[in-house]
Amino acid sequence: MPDGARGLCLEAHASRVAEATWRVDVPDFGLPDEAALRAALTDMLAALRAAPDGAYHIGCKAGLGRTGTAMACLAIMAGAVEGDPVAWLRTAYNPEAIETPAQENFVRRFARDATAA
Repeated sequence: MPDGARGLCLEAHASRVAEATWRVDVPDFGLPDEAALRAALTDMLAALRAAPDGAYHIGCKAGLGRTGTAMACLAIMAGAVEGDPVAWLRTAYNPEAIETPAQENFVRRFARDATAA
């Protein structure tokens, strides 16, 4: 995590995990616990809205699967996503983000649940 940033760490064994503001341990290529992710992202979104010029970081190991999943869910919660959230995140961030079909399904279900609420 960059110095001075507030961050969400998704990698239990990250060298700087103790510095993270929020932590949701997710196995590599795995899925987060939805309630834990939602709680962390709710806090992160409140922080972003309170201090939009601050430095924020979401990370795992490679920054693609788990990170992409969390980033897409944060964007959904912020109301920034139009259309398919997986395609949106891949265009906005990295074409290889959200690596597994299970992660794709998680993000799409997260978006459906958000619009149904």
